[in-house]
Amino acid sequence: MNDHELTLYEVKCAMFDLLSSLNEENSLEDKLQKSKEIFMDHFEIKDAEILLYDNNRFAPLFNRGTVRKECAPLHETYTKDHPIFNVSFMSHASDREYEFADDSLIIRDTDLAPLAAFLFKASEKWHAFALTPHLKELKKVFGTFISQAVQLYQLSEKEKTYRNLFEVAELFNSTMESDVILEGLIEAVAELFPAYDVNLLLSNEQKGKSNEYRLFDYANERASAVDAFLSGELTIENALDISSSLMNAPIRGRQGIYGVLQITAPQNTEYTVTQKSFIRSIANAAGSALENASLYDQSYRLVDDLRLVNEASRKLNSNLELDEMIAFLKDQFLKAFRPDEMAFVYYGDDCSSYTISRSSTDFFFSDAAKKYIDSVSARFSKGEEAVFDANSKINCNDGHRFKSLVALPISNGGEMIGFVILLHEEEYFFSFDSFKLMRSLISHSSLAISNIMLRDQLQELVDKDYLTKLFTRSYLDEVVTSSMEKGESCIFLLMDVDDFKLVNDTYGHTTGDSVLQQISSFILSLVDGWGIASRWGGEEIAIFIPSATVNDGVNLARRLVEGIPEMTDPKVTVSIGVSGWTVEDGKSYKELFQSTDQALYYAKNHGKNQFILHGVASAK
Repeated sequence: MNDHELTLYEVKCAMFDLLSSLNEENSLEDKLQKSKEIFMDHFEIKDAEILLYDNNRFAPLFNRGTVRKECAPLHETYTKDHPIFNVSFMSHASDREYEFADDSLIIRDTDLAPLAAFLFKASEKWHAFALTPHLKELKKVFGTFISQAVQLYQLSEKEKTYRNLFEVAELFNSTMESDVILEGLIEAVAELFPAYDVNLLLSNEQKGKSNEYRLFDYANERASAVDAFLSGELTIENALDISSSLMNAPIRGRQGIYGVLQITAPQNTEYTVTQKSFIRSIANAAGSALENASLYDQSYRLVDDLRLVNEASRKLNSNLELDEMIAFLKDQFLKAFRPDEMAFVYYGDDCSSYTISRSSTDFFFSDAAKKYIDSVSARFSKGEEAVFDANSKINCNDGHRFKSLVALPISNGGEMIGFVILLHEEEYFFSFDSFKLMRSLISHSSLAISNIMLRDQLQELVDKDYLTKLFTRSYLDEVVTSSMEKGESCIFLLMDVDDFKLVNDTYGHTTGDSVLQQISSFILSLVDGWGIASRWGGEEIAIFIPSATVNDGVNLARRLVEGIPEMTDPKVTVSIGVSGWTVEDGKSYKELFQSTDQALYYAKNHGKNQFILHGVASAK
């Protein structure tokens, strides 16, 4: 056995010992460095470096995954088609880091695919050995070792990757909370790429505790991110303008794509096949989990929506007053949709004016609310069937700025009589599903409101005199009786138009009716919101004021006696009887009427154009 054969034998023995002594705790870098040391020791080489072939290029071991600041990577990328495989490797290794080297050794596997390269400063022993036929066997020895080391490393990395993927998938399948899924996705990817930035670009807002995402902006995203979102395929961009490499993985479910997982790495970063596969798999798993969570949330929302609609329908079909109806709707809308402000707006008869329901929130009784109401009203007048603004441009000078706005019409018999308006300070606060549910509720409510208004109109025909618009005597009887049963003190007035027959005989019954209408209008202007007035019969009118004192009744009677001659044409006067009632009196309603009628009789028979308080024989 000559010296070269002995050297080859010793290298084989050292490589076998190295292979048998290694375990899973040894990293690929450690294994390759030890093989390099064996090469250097047996050929008396003082300086050498090993490059590993990965991702179609040779790269130093320290450049796998992270870039060492003090040592830059090769200036040039060496691929399979590079002249390195035809001529001396050293003529192309121009980086200063390898200026020491004057020779190279390319290591291949059994299929002649490149595995690694030794760069070194050749020794005399190496020069002599390289000229022997044993060089081929040496390459085979190192090729076998490095091939097995790389395969073990890849198997280990795959095991870690798929174990990580399994744990994440287990997390995804154990929760229906979107924020947990998103946080699990970010943590898993950040663990694989601790030195890179991981971002989520989501197509829909997630109202959870995860803040590590932003909404996908089609107009301003990079082309590679948009391409990944639209195509559903992973994309990689070497972005020179930001000196970064961007990997974009679509977060894809079975029914759609919900965003993009974006990894930002240093420029020219290469990803292994295993890494790409992991990113694809985990992004798809997250997409399916988000989809399931979304469907789960939708099912619960549908149940809640159906419960809300059923409760609303039951309540709307009950015998409610209009104010009770609006108050109920307000509570339901505030609970279900959580607006910052809400109002019910009703148009006047000519649609040029409006009133705001008392059930509206306080903001709508301020000057700042006028811009919102006027804007919505203008849009309805132009024919819009509903208003749904996710980012409203209406601004108020006092600092109020509501970005989300929804307005829906309230109709009666096909005619729009008003609208409901909801505001929130956050943009995109109201979802389209919420908008559809609002529209359904208002549609049902409009019918109920129409029925209430129709019922009130029919009741008004029963309760009010057609000519004077005063209440009927039967309605007054019910109100007075109810008030007295509650023990409320009250004032009762009976008024008669003086010489009304003469008005009819002189001017005709049409003029007489007009005079009664003028008097009734004046009375209503005085008692509206305080008491009620009723046409007692013919030209007689009764006025009832609950929770009032005798002085209140006297003052009202005086204003009537003095005011009616001034506002009637032709001018007429009136006589009035006034009585007060308290629970201590013990009078019945019939006795109250009789005492008031006696006072009126006294006023008419002692000069007219005056009022008389029962029990006090003094006139105006």
